[in-house]
Amino acid sequence: MPDVTLTVQEQGALRALIRTEPVPGRPLPHVSTLELISTLVPCDEIAVGLADATGCVIDSVDLPAVNLGEFDPQVCDGPLTLGIVHQRFDPEHRDLLVRSGIADGVVMGFRSGRDHVVQLSLDRMNRSFTARDLAVIWMIAPVMERVLRSVSTARLPAALTVQERRVLQLVAQGMANADIAARLYVAPSTVRKHLEHAFRKLGVSNRLAAVRAFEGHRPLPAFDETFA
Repeated sequence: MPDVTLTVQEQGALRALIRTEPVPGRPLPHVSTLELISTLVPCDEIAVGLADATGCVIDSVDLPAVNLGEFDPQVCDGPLTLGIVHQRFDPEHRDLLVRSGIADGVVMGFRSGRDHVVQLSLDRMNRSFTARDLAVIWMIAPVMERVLRSVSTARLPAALTVQERRVLQLVAQGMANADIAARLYVAPSTVRKHLEHAFRKLGVSNRLAAVRAFEGHRPLPAFDETFA
């Protein structure tokens, strides 16, 4: 993978993308997030789609915006791709590019809850993605995973800090404190402290209740305090 040197504009876009947080109550990122990606990896089309297990698209955000009158969400082509795929070098996806008249494409998919997949698609009509482009895509992948896999947090108290929300998100994904600490580059004791503060603000006393609150469910009766 090549070394990547970013221009001042690209550095600004990367910083803004890293700071991006999911909007409570909004399952997909705002189009401004796609604009930041386009600054880092220029594309002719960028889209994010949320689909069920059959591949039926439930919601989408596109850059440039598409006419929803021409969009048929009932066209189900099978489950969306997970992980990162450079379509020009994948036989199945390459055929799709040819049929669509697209020169090159990259897709990045993540599970969103148990039964849905959210996928970011980057398309170029007349040119291929370079090794540098792919390096940038891999560089921003962890950021996009955090943003795209997040569940709605509309009912969470505003007093929760960004880091507390991130810890709760990873707890909701089933990660242990040690794994969360490694993901966030902090000590396990810091994760425990974030959980203690979040539990107090949510009015819960264990991880299960915290996950239910994070996912917008009513809290269960508290039975013990579990931060580990």
